[in-house]
Amino acid sequence: GTFKQRYFVNATQWTESTESPVVFLCVGGEGPPMDRTVLTSSVHCNDMVELAPKHGAMMFALEHRYYGPSNPFDDYSTEHMQWLSTEQALGDIAAFHQYATKKFRLPANARWVTWGGSYPGMLAALARLRFPHLVYASVSSSSPLQPSVDMPGYNNVVAASMATENVGGSQACLDTIVQGHKDIGDLLQTSEGRTELESTFNICKAGALESEKNREQFAGDGVVYLPVQSNDPACTTPYCDIASICTLMTNTTAGTPMQRLAQLANIQHMGKCTEPDYDGMIRFWSSAKNPDRTWLYQTCTEWGFYQTCETGTQCPYTQGLHKVEVDLDICSKAFGFSPTQVTYQIQHALAIYGGSNIQSSRIMFPNGQIDPWQANGVLESPNADEPVLMVEGASHHFWTHPSLPTDSAPVQAARETIWKQVSDWLAL
Repeated sequence: GTFKQRYFVNATQWTESTESPVVFLCVGGEGPPMDRTVLTSSVHCNDMVELAPKHGAMMFALEHRYYGPSNPFDDYSTEHMQWLSTEQALGDIAAFHQYATKKFRLPANARWVTWGGSYPGMLAALARLRFPHLVYASVSSSSPLQPSVDMPGYNNVVAASMATENVGGSQACLDTIVQGHKDIGDLLQTSEGRTELESTFNICKAGALESEKNREQFAGDGVVYLPVQSNDPACTTPYCDIASICTLMTNTTAGTPMQRLAQLANIQHMGKCTEPDYDGMIRFWSSAKNPDRTWLYQTCTEWGFYQTCETGTQCPYTQGLHKVEVDLDICSKAFGFSPTQVTYQIQHALAIYGGSNIQSSRIMFPNGQIDPWQANGVLESPNADEPVLMVEGASHHFWTHPSLPTDSAPVQAARETIWKQVSDWLAL
């Protein structure tokens, strides 16, 4: 069968008369559907968009199969998602290269550079690995190329980032979050404690925390949301970044550590009661009508990345509730994959792509210092032709967002470093 795959094109900078024409491809991935701003001003690939004029580059963006309107089916059943994989998506990139070359009459000597952040960054790198005859170079931003079932590193970095002073964090802030969650863990042990928590944290249904699985939903990933991955120091909404959250967490007049967490939770839930509901969560992920199942499916079949909070790690939440068994249970109930299958499939992804030891050339790997995904990223050059870059104080591929006057000096410098590297490669 066939399906329609969306792509976007911006030819406003295109100068094919040069001796070595350049094509920039923004690789699509998970997340909200792309729209035409992807090639003018969006968070996906603006590092690419802003470099295009210098090289007179033709710009394309390719939507990933099963995301947005590029869905071969009208639902997200497990049976229908069997053709959703990294390998198929890479095949789509090769097919698009062929299609676009013909449709836009691109010269045979055009040099294609792939760009992306997060999973699209992984695909950008893997397209260069898989198709060196089609893709000349790649910028793979914040790409966690190391598959793993259990990913304790994610929350270890969350903890370190909440204590990072150059983004407004502090050790005192982290200590408060850790202590508050530890006290919650102690209260969860007794029936009286659970009743107290239900009142303090405005839980909708009395007795909800009597269920062990609901306790995991309540505190396993924190009773508050810490916007570390998306940290934007220029954001303006209440408690939208590390600095503003740490201002509240270190305010000793706001009560005990747990009371401060409760205050923040109440603000984040806009005063509404909260409903920890494990069975409801399983129902949500099991519905074939739910488009959010796509990325979850790829974690169960290829990448893992389960952000656990095990006892004895640096995780700042209530430790020992979110064990890897929780995620394996979701894979089993939502898709019917056994833990053995999930583990095998993730080991297979490591075997075929090489993880953080990806061996290719002309791939650049920038990562953000406070980004939890860097835990599974490429942080050391696998070889001399695959440079890495660590961006101080930066969250998840923040440098791929449109340049703004509020951007930090390290983020601005990162863009310049990326542009120089790509330009150097194109000058070879």
